[in-house]
Amino acid sequence: MKKIKVYVAIPSLGTVADLLLFALREWEHDYGDKIEFVFPKTCTYRKFHDFARNAIVEEFLETDCDILWFIDSDVVPCRRAPELSTKHGDLWELAGCPYPVFMKPKGYKRPQVVFCVYKRAENGKLHAARVPQEGREFVDGLATGCIFIKREVLEKLSPPYFEFKFNPETRAMEYGEDLGFCLKTSDLGYQFFVDYELICKHYKTVDLLEVNNYAIEYAKEAVNNYDNMIKPAVAKLAEKYTALKAQSQGRTKSGLILPD
Repeated sequence: MKKIKVYVAIPSLGTVADLLLFALREWEHDYGDKIEFVFPKTCTYRKFHDFARNAIVEEFLETDCDILWFIDSDVVPCRRAPELSTKHGDLWELAGCPYPVFMKPKGYKRPQVVFCVYKRAENGKLHAARVPQEGREFVDGLATGCIFIKREVLEKLSPPYFEFKFNPETRAMEYGEDLGFCLKTSDLGYQFFVDYELICKHYKTVDLLEVNNYAIEYAKEAVNNYDNMIKPAVAKLAEKYTALKAQSQGRTKSGLILPD
């Protein structure tokens, strides 16, 4: 059986998570009979994200590899991540594995843990979508820390493949190179295939005070959800139970008997 040639590219400022290095060896061990992992001559680029990714794309297109697999240096995909190519590769042109990011979404006062999975709204913009714990689906965008791109997609795009978009008047950044890439591929009709069981680990330097505040607010929200949703539901069930028990009093042959 012909092996799938996967070009593994790790844009980096010079460091790579130790666990990612171990994962690379595990993938070669587990999937070496199905995938030929091809690595660039250098895995690090001391450049901005967009320049690094664009340089990697150009190098990939000069090879005969089938798939470009971008992995950020601080992201560690799970051991089964290559299954997107070996088991489901005939379903997609773009695919990826979600991972958590600690950031402040619009409408929130503090940073939150969110998964960068995006769906396109009616206004054409990409918005973060709810992430289930299991299942597979196609979405309109993913953060680029763990994405698989087939050659045919890149051959249909014009450089720059990745770029930051800034407001021409305020110079404020409207979106980063990852969302920019997703918008371009979405305009061509492509979507990303996602398996929600294949979640990546994401190692980031974060403000522990912000993490502490997030944990406190998360706990408060859980308590409020209990008071507002679960507690009333439990009360209704208790009322039903009491009513059924009252109806069952004295019925010993064919009636419903509820324990005391």
